[in-house]
Amino acid sequence: MSQLSGTGVLAELAVRTDRVRIPVWTVAVAGLTVLIASSYSTIYPTAESRQARAELISSPAATALAGPGYGLDDYTLGAMVANEIAGMTMVAVAIMSVLLVTRHLRTEEETGRAELVRAGVVGRYAGITAGLISAALANVFVALLLVIGLLAVGLPPAGSLNMSAGVLVVGLVFTSLSALASQLTEHARAASGAGICAVVVAYLLRAVGDVQQGHSGSLLTWVSPIGWSQATRAYVDERWWPLLIGVVAAALTVVCAYAAIGRRDVGAGLLPPRGGRAEASPRLTGVTALAARQQRGQILAWGVGVFALSLPIGSLGRQISDFIEQDPDLAQLLPGGAAAAADGAFALYLVFLVVMAAMYAVGAVVSIRSEESSGRAEEALATPVSRARWLGGQLLVIAAAAVAIAVAAGVGMGITAAFTLSDAGALGRLIGAALNTVPAVLVIVGSCAAVYGLIPRALPALWAFVGYVLVAGMFGEVLPDWFGILSPFHYTPALPAESFSAAPLVVLLLLAAALFLAAVAGFRRRDVGP
Repeated sequence: MSQLSGTGVLAELAVRTDRVRIPVWTVAVAGLTVLIASSYSTIYPTAESRQARAELISSPAATALAGPGYGLDDYTLGAMVANEIAGMTMVAVAIMSVLLVTRHLRTEEETGRAELVRAGVVGRYAGITAGLISAALANVFVALLLVIGLLAVGLPPAGSLNMSAGVLVVGLVFTSLSALASQLTEHARAASGAGICAVVVAYLLRAVGDVQQGHSGSLLTWVSPIGWSQATRAYVDERWWPLLIGVVAAALTVVCAYAAIGRRDVGAGLLPPRGGRAEASPRLTGVTALAARQQRGQILAWGVGVFALSLPIGSLGRQISDFIEQDPDLAQLLPGGAAAAADGAFALYLVFLVVMAAMYAVGAVVSIRSEESSGRAEEALATPVSRARWLGGQLLVIAAAAVAIAVAAGVGMGITAAFTLSDAGALGRLIGAALNTVPAVLVIVGSCAAVYGLIPRALPALWAFVGYVLVAGMFGEVLPDWFGILSPFHYTPALPAESFSAAPLVVLLLLAAALFLAAVAGFRRRDVGP
């Protein structure tokens, strides 16, 4: 029997199980990128308006947030898309790759299904190969849809291919890194946490490197997969050789992942779990404390990532005000209008950062499902722990962490905004604005919980819901009013640009409470198990 025996069947099974996830991720990532690119062609129709935008993007804060500003002397629509959108698209495909690979490799072993499959005529490397094929296909689909969408917007073919290839390479690099991380630890939660940490580190290295020396001249930029792809200078003077670095790195990492499989048992990781104490600390004797300990890696990874992103965003306040003064028509796209241009931009960016907190919540709720699939939930429920207490403890940790991540975004933006605007009150206003989003965050977490409690098979659809909330929140000013009626941010005052209103927040809190109750009621009535 070959080490790859059964790869075809397992690959077909992996793609079939991802038949919802892959289309959702593909449409959400590529579709959102193309939508933003299309909106840029409407918002910045003239060379003068794009050149005014280039002044904003040339600031160190914008460089840290988006990437090196290529082509700022003649700021075309293509250069605008590559400089301002491509970086975030790369982060999105990196997260997608981490979650898909971890699910196929580590979760399958954690639940025992991989061992059952290996009992048949299946080679040692069939499982990892099938998982890599599924994740690679998802990245290819994103790149293809991205090329088609960018061409439809009217951007040059060479630059569209170059940028899409860069996104594909970033996805493949993090696919391979996640495959290697899945060999190191025996828990899916730890593997996905390590993968998300790698994404955060790559983004921070790129940001610091580009600020130190622009146009990818810093060593820190060249140790980041995102830096490699952004160094292709899409839509300016395309070059392809930086992508070879990513291809070689992905290939070498995959080789290491394959080599690691032969050095460990099925279900175990290369790194042995640390031995615990003979008696648990009193702080770990409850369901909530245990859930907090299990979630701490993901909470830390998402929290650090969101806080790091919020710092350069807050420092853009002065540049945004100057930019709106040069082109007042753009103020109509911001909540609050020209009188509060910086606050309006902060309100939009805050929605973006808070949606990232919601993304953590979706991943965390999916991990509850993993606890159930692996049988650990049944073991816990066999003790004097009720279903309501078990699920309630998990949801309490997730909700508290999502709120903390959202508040961290307000703190990060407030600190840098206070310095750059010489306005100490900006810190308090942005923390208040972050707290203002808490009811909306709780509604999203409650929606995730309700889907888990009532129809857990529909959990993958939550990613589509989060993508919809992001689009409705970021582009609500230019989209039809009815588009955002299902988003909780549609009813949330856009602080700090708008006035505070308690009534809608109270309604959202009541809705969130109803969703949590529905989740617990549904979980108490359905069967527990895979």
